[in-house]
Amino acid sequence: MGLYTNTFLFAGVGYLSFMMSLLFEPVQRNLVFLYRLRLGSKETLYHPESSGFAQNQVAPFWLTMPDGVKLFGWHILPLDVYAAHKEELRARSATKDAIDSGELAKGHLEILKKDPDARVMIYFHGNSGCISSMHRPDIYRSLISTSPAHTHLFVVDYRGFGISGGTPTENALISDGAFTAETILNLTAVSPDRTILIGQSLGTGVIIGAADFLAQSDSKLEFRALVPIAGFASIEELLSTYKIFGIIPVLAPFRRFKALEELFSRQLQYKFHSDVRIERFVRNSRRTKVLVVHSFDDEQIPYFHGEKLAEAAIKGALESEADGGSQSSGGHLKRFVEMSDDDRSGMFDVVSVGDQQAREYVFWQKFGGTTEVVEDYVELVEESTVSPVSEVRRIGMLAVKWGGHNIVPKSTDVVLAIRNILYED
Repeated sequence: MGLYTNTFLFAGVGYLSFMMSLLFEPVQRNLVFLYRLRLGSKETLYHPESSGFAQNQVAPFWLTMPDGVKLFGWHILPLDVYAAHKEELRARSATKDAIDSGELAKGHLEILKKDPDARVMIYFHGNSGCISSMHRPDIYRSLISTSPAHTHLFVVDYRGFGISGGTPTENALISDGAFTAETILNLTAVSPDRTILIGQSLGTGVIIGAADFLAQSDSKLEFRALVPIAGFASIEELLSTYKIFGIIPVLAPFRRFKALEELFSRQLQYKFHSDVRIERFVRNSRRTKVLVVHSFDDEQIPYFHGEKLAEAAIKGALESEADGGSQSSGGHLKRFVEMSDDDRSGMFDVVSVGDQQAREYVFWQKFGGTTEVVEDYVELVEESTVSPVSEVRRIGMLAVKWGGHNIVPKSTDVVLAIRNILYED
């Protein structure tokens, strides 16, 4: 009995000590970003073929941020494009000097610029590791399959991750994400309406924050679509249920002690309020589509976080059309799903995707009208003073049954939904 008592006492003291350490910023930074968990090597970053890509299908490159910090990334060519230029590409030098000088990346950009139908995806991954770690190369291959002839994919490591310089913070990652997106647009000469931002897990906080920042900037930059996959409403809310590696609970044992929860919340330095930011972004945006993707079996970030992001985006859309922006949310996503076909007609639709493997809830906002929330349903009231327009704004949620937290972007349903946004909508 004494052994068990001592074991539990030791475990309790250790856990309490761990919790107290979370009050300090360096510990929080390492917990939220897990950036010291490399899970990759410089060799795989400089030689993507070791991750299963064809020789020189990927051009590694460096981007220099405004504060001088350099971030490392990949430009991945579509399969048909690579096949058409295979001999030329394989003849190019892929030495460290050719990569560091930008020579290899320049050649890939020249190929992209020759295609008037090129589309660009900019993908931001989750915490820990780097762009070449674990399942990530397989995700990239799935994403470029949206069009083997036209879809170019750019992935960039955050500061402090992989071989990128600097130290991660919430503000730094968001400003880096915004600058990276603008820079890629300038380098590729591909218009924003043919470019989408995709983020997974931590990357959802980055793309939502970056899109929100750019929509408020002087450029008022908007993209074709914003696709947060396996995202969270906020780090603050997530930590109450989050388990490190899906096993070790962070704050769950403290949920009964409100004072301790509130103390930690006040001390938390990295909150990533994506729900607030996506609502504001949609309210300020007029064109960018939003598709929230979440798996029912996500073991790390519960499904309801995806619902909250979709709800916040819908609220922003309603407020952008409401008179004076005074309309408030009241369970709009739930109302949309439960609404009858007649009530739904002309305003939004619920679309079946796949063979009972996924459900997509789609809200179509018609510009040029005023949206009013009326008790249990939403109706569109056309203003006589506004000229009718044909443009629609899509805000949707794709709920899938397979993929958990890390590999949901490889789901065919997810890839098809992204393809529809990028090429068909």
